[in-house]
Amino acid sequence: MVANPTRIDPAELRLPPAVAATFPPSRAAGLARLAAVDPVAYARTRNHLRGAVTRLSPYLTHGLLSVPEVVAAVGDDGKLAQELAWREFFQLVHAREGAGILRDRFRRQPRSAPDAGPRRLPRALVEGHTGVAALDAAVRALVDAGYVHNHARMWLAATACHLAGADWRAGAAWFHFHLLDGDLASNALSWQWVAGSGSAKPYLMDQANLNRFADTHQVGTFLDRPHDDLLAGPVPEALRESIGLDLPVTLPDLPPPELDPRRSALLYHPWGLDPNWRAAEDADRWLLLEPAFLARHPWSPMRLAWLLAAARSVPGLRVAVADAREVLAPRVVAADRGEAAAARHRAHPAVAHWPGPRDPLPTTFAHRWTVDAAPRSFSAFWRAVAPR
Repeated sequence: MVANPTRIDPAELRLPPAVAATFPPSRAAGLARLAAVDPVAYARTRNHLRGAVTRLSPYLTHGLLSVPEVVAAVGDDGKLAQELAWREFFQLVHAREGAGILRDRFRRQPRSAPDAGPRRLPRALVEGHTGVAALDAAVRALVDAGYVHNHARMWLAATACHLAGADWRAGAAWFHFHLLDGDLASNALSWQWVAGSGSAKPYLMDQANLNRFADTHQVGTFLDRPHDDLLAGPVPEALRESIGLDLPVTLPDLPPPELDPRRSALLYHPWGLDPNWRAAEDADRWLLLEPAFLARHPWSPMRLAWLLAAARSVPGLRVAVADAREVLAPRVVAADRGEAAAARHRAHPAVAHWPGPRDPLPTTFAHRWTVDAAPRSFSAFWRAVAPR
């Protein structure tokens, strides 16, 4: 826990206009984007930075849209549906393994620098001056826009882990701080997949791969080498200096919620901003931001600003900063005794510690996995849950 997080007036948390225009923070914007998705074009071009990707991820991460809603619109048997199943796979692993997603699932990544640590990355990568155009552009997008194409995320992760030997947890923390769609499970387990600690083999790319999918024409970079040399060769000069990440903890300066014991309470979390959840009920509605979570996994002020703006999609939703167990535990006891109305929330792996009744997370594929343990791989998961 960070001793002195920065408390900031919520009114000062403003989205940059360009980010608000690119990712309008509302369910209505997510639905409009969903209506424009072309699943055939997505399957054909998704690996290209200029491809027809959906850009639905911030809306899915924060519960403004659900996987079942998207699958209902695009079908359950195409490449896009399979990619949506990856999201449910990651959530299932998180639900079954908890904090284990932040430890090596199967093995250590192949390369580890002597000074590797959970908050150290190559300076050139963090500052976006590696000299590789596609990498540096991806870093600018990460910091300035809070969004990076998935293929470029893999390039950044492979560069950090395999060429520089940085700990995958450092990269995951870096991404989670900046990305508007920075889901804890998808982010950490994706970094593990690239790093080889959570997959059968590490992901590698070279300069030719970047040139093909990023429409660049560079030659002679530190990526212009055979794959075996990328993984086991000398660390490129540009990546040898590492720095500690500056990921300050910022919290909106808001008090804990005031729950009326005579009224039902619906408690929201940052991954469940569905305005249709129990919409007809007469209840107090509170979004809880937990200091302990944000201390362990800090968000940039831009991420917080997007979340607070997105919360306006839920009519009557108020925002508070508080530990959910301190707020909910006495209320749950009182409700069990018949001395207070119920306080309910929606299930999610990141709030598994919240006490009280919970509604299940809407899924399309994960509920078909009936084994108690988490699946070891996405391929095992997909074989079990894919439409027949």
